[in-house]
Amino acid sequence: MNRKLTIQEWPLADRPYEKLEQLGAKALSDAELVAAVISSGMNGKTSVEIAMQLLAIDDNIGFLQMASLEELQKVSGIGRVKAIRIKASIELGNRVNNYVANQEREHLSSCHKAILYFENQLRFLPREEFHLALLNIKQELIRTVQVSTGNIKSIELDAREIFREAIRTNAAGVILAHNHPSGDPTPSERDIITTKKICELGKQLDVHVIDHIIVGRKESISLKAAGYI
Repeated sequence: MNRKLTIQEWPLADRPYEKLEQLGAKALSDAELVAAVISSGMNGKTSVEIAMQLLAIDDNIGFLQMASLEELQKVSGIGRVKAIRIKASIELGNRVNNYVANQEREHLSSCHKAILYFENQLRFLPREEFHLALLNIKQELIRTVQVSTGNIKSIELDAREIFREAIRTNAAGVILAHNHPSGDPTPSERDIITTKKICELGKQLDVHVIDHIIVGRKESISLKAAGYI
């Protein structure tokens, strides 16, 4: 019977660590990136084989952000430490992306740009969150804040907090955004009513509510483009 080679016995060009050193992280496949994070194999499987088994659960790598530690550990070869490494690496990537976006003063001057921006932040969250983009007069991003976690009804109660943040940062306008963990971005009656109430309050405080983005699993909706704002 032929003995299975360990990663240390693979050609240098095929090993995830060495491949990253020589060609950069973008040259690695999804499985190789996960293998680099979990670091080692287990139970006769290499880290790449374990990573491939994990990624076979869903055809969208974004499920790793949604998966809980317990769900990750259901895969043979992934224990507590490996699951924590995966979740920590995803959160680190999210924070780096958010920091870079804020530093570069990203322009959110169209519904399309706003949708792309918030999809990156909210698409794979396991629970509903309400975020707020604070913009200057040129519709450049000042920063993004998470206002609340929960359904849209709880968000309505925090409406004044939304504008408190805008006034504190001298924002000329704001873009509201929340996700639908169900995957369907169709606005509910509560979504529409709450958005209109927040827009009215914004007029009173001289803060322009530019749009409200609802992020789903595969698509998103701009309430401005849909005619609700």
